[in-house]
Amino acid sequence: MSIQAMQRGVSGMRFAERKLAASAHNTANMVTEGFARVQVEGVEAPGGGVEGVEKTLPAEQGPDPIAEVIEQKSAAVMYRANLRTVKAATDMLGDLLNTRG
Repeated sequence: MSIQAMQRGVSGMRFAERKLAASAHNTANMVTEGFARVQVEGVEAPGGGVEGVEKTLPAEQGPDPIAEVIEQKSAAVMYRANLRTVKAATDMLGDLLNTRG
């Protein structure tokens, strides 16, 4: 159980990293003429967890600096939450091994 929780936590951390990278890319290219924003959405991974799927938004939507700040903050919170899941799973596995050792 704790190994699956750890794997799912790591997949959530990777997803958060992809969301942050996409938002940073959007922010860096905000003033580029004709730039189309990208967005990463989560889909269920085979066997559990989450995978990020990147999609390009229509160029007509234009830059949205407020949405990018929110996306970056959301990705940071998501990363920390999944990191806590991994830490809890690691602690549980360590406790289990200590009782068996």
